[in-house]
Amino acid sequence: MKNRKWLLGLFIIVALVQAAVPLFMAWRWEDVLQTGRQFYWQTAPVDPYDAFKGRYVELRFKETTAPRSNTADLVAGQMVYAIISENAEGKAYISGVSVTRPEKGYYVKAKAYANGQNTIHVSLPFTRYYLPEELASAAEAAYRENAGKQTSVAVVRIKDGYGVIEQLYIGDKTLLEFLQQSPQGLVGR
Repeated sequence: MKNRKWLLGLFIIVALVQAAVPLFMAWRWEDVLQTGRQFYWQTAPVDPYDAFKGRYVELRFKETTAPRSNTADLVAGQMVYAIISENAEGKAYISGVSVTRPEKGYYVKAKAYANGQNTIHVSLPFTRYYLPEELASAAEAAYRENAGKQTSVAVVRIKDGYGVIEQLYIGDKTLLEFLQQSPQGLVGR
């Protein structure tokens, strides 16, 4: 009888842990979206497909290199803290890389690769913006057609080393507004 009670208690604990882990992960991303600081990143996207997760816009960011400083012993693919700053136009860029967590300022956990003697390439962790499948092709076409004509920007919220893409812009319009106002009437049918 004691064994059954012990097994039932263990089962309940395991079930609670299994439910708590995904809830915590979802809460963490929502917390970043609600309370993280906004940064605007210039982008150059393409539109791939993930069979398990659906359609998304794959983002490539313009500013992904940082000056090499105290990271002489950096190993390719090593997890680092990319320190985020803003330029005069309010666009985000990586101002430095640290192997230890910064005590203040904004940063994201990322992988770093040597990119020559004086720079380090940083692979940012937020490169996919998922959207409904019926919008994905239109979004990719809009980005491709407007490359070079209008600035495309991703609004990323950053908090405690995590970054979440909040919105995409083409020019001064959100992606959805841009698609709704396109001459083809791609959205809103």
